[in-house]
Amino acid sequence: MPVKTNVQIKALGYVIVYVKDAKKALPFYKDTLGMKVKSDDGGWVELELGQTTLALHEDKEFKPVTTEKQVLPVFYVEDFFGTYESLKEGGVKFLHDPVQVCEAGPNKAGMSAEFKDSDGNFLSIFGIVTK
Repeated sequence: MPVKTNVQIKALGYVIVYVKDAKKALPFYKDTLGMKVKSDDGGWVELELGQTTLALHEDKEFKPVTTEKQVLPVFYVEDFFGTYESLKEGGVKFLHDPVQVCEAGPNKAGMSAEFKDSDGNFLSIFGIVTK
């Protein structure tokens, strides 16, 4: 049974994504997904995502999880369909067409589409669209 504490977590600071080779994985995140490099120490690369840092952590023995039922980094985008089309044109292979995942107010919906990075990690984009 959970125990009540006085802890108050304020934000998600880091999301760590394991990759086989950080140098080889970086172009996908930097060039394809448009993320800014905060620091690059070879096997540990930090990318800026607002208040959260996405870190690529190199592990030469890395093997991707082969199911979508896992912790899933979801990237919020302002222009969902524009981003989806741009990524497809850039060679990103989505696992399925965009799906509505929630209602987001009158005549608005939350849309999502999942894809994999160059190491096979599952990732997703999410955005609010007008119906």
